[in-house]
Amino acid sequence: MLHRQRTTQVVDGSNTNQRPVRHLRRGHPLGVLRNSQYRRYWAAGFATFTGFNMQMLIRGWMMYDLTQSPLMVTMVTAAMMMPMLFLSLLGGALADRVDRKKITIASDITLFASFGALFVISATGIMTPWHIIGISVVNGIAFSLAVSARQALVSGLVHREQMRTAVGLSATTYNSAQIIGPAIGGVMLPTLGATWALAVSAIVVLPAIYLYTTLKPAHHTSVNNAKGSVFENVKAGLAYAYQHSTLRFLMLGAMVMILTVGPFQSLMPVFAEDVLNVGAGGLGVLMLSAGVGALIGSIIVVGIGESVGHQKLELIFGLLAATSLTAFALSPWFALSIVLVSITAFATTSFMVVNMTVIQITTPDYIRGRVVSVRFLVIGLMPLGALSMGFGAEAFGAPTAVAIIAGVGAAGFLLVQIASRLFSSPDSQPTPSNQ
Repeated sequence: MLHRQRTTQVVDGSNTNQRPVRHLRRGHPLGVLRNSQYRRYWAAGFATFTGFNMQMLIRGWMMYDLTQSPLMVTMVTAAMMMPMLFLSLLGGALADRVDRKKITIASDITLFASFGALFVISATGIMTPWHIIGISVVNGIAFSLAVSARQALVSGLVHREQMRTAVGLSATTYNSAQIIGPAIGGVMLPTLGATWALAVSAIVVLPAIYLYTTLKPAHHTSVNNAKGSVFENVKAGLAYAYQHSTLRFLMLGAMVMILTVGPFQSLMPVFAEDVLNVGAGGLGVLMLSAGVGALIGSIIVVGIGESVGHQKLELIFGLLAATSLTAFALSPWFALSIVLVSITAFATTSFMVVNMTVIQITTPDYIRGRVVSVRFLVIGLMPLGALSMGFGAEAFGAPTAVAIIAGVGAAGFLLVQIASRLFSSPDSQPTPSNQ
């Protein structure tokens, strides 16, 4: 440990910035949390994503209560995630043109306001399925336009040697909150009821807004100098992600996860109510177990660091996620289902954290917002996976549909890893562009 102040550099891919760093333990996987700016950033992201994902679970439960339709339950996920298909690339361009901190704060204020609006609608007893769908679309738009700026903001907060760990921990906020948020929501449903659970999820976002306002990122990593039109910026980001073979196969691996195993929690209300017959209380237990698995996965992946190749990790975690989800879908016993959903969440979160970490580390700061936006464009495909599960559940029953889709996912993970080994080429860093 260093006990004296020293001057260090912040990574940005092409630029440097001088800033003091105290008590830095380079070898410790969680040493980056000694940086107070990064701690605030991490806590803010976790609060935002947790509140967002709490809402997804609560809304899914309310939709099923209103319609008794598995397809309409998956429509909630689709409404919140679909805007990523159309707006994530625009958000990536904005992240490389506009102050990333301001974009992030504006998004969180919008999320908080819309969460509050849904609480009022529910409390007044006028809730309809279309209220849920409409506000979910608004949330999806706000989230999509800011998600790249939020992720790329980290490069202005940490020391060069801690960049990999910082990005890995940042990825855990998004991926673990996808499980932990619904877990908390699932616990609150039987204890507080859906309306007050909505209120709590809105309150969770409030600290994030304050924490983001206190951040002081290095100026050149907060405001970038991308030139040309937004269309040219987007085109440059897509070209970079495609031409870089490592990034290309990382995106394909994420696509397999998002379209097959990733959307599994969208049907959790159906499994709890109709398959396992455990109701809202059982849903809470299932989601809490998933949350524990996701948290463990996040910590383990950050601890592994670079000791195991990312391709090997993605294959292991991908196959484990697909296998455990298949077993969960076919399980007739609640106790066994608790264990299997925890393993599924562990493997899914671990896969996605590894994937996002390598993407961010591989990409220089001048174009990071746009490349990260391509990754979130892939995440925007999740509604297609959720809807395929919904249609399959309507036609064949939830267990059969989920088991088949998980099997397709296992085959997909194998094919991507085989292709990446056969067709990868040495990557070179393109000359920084103003586009």
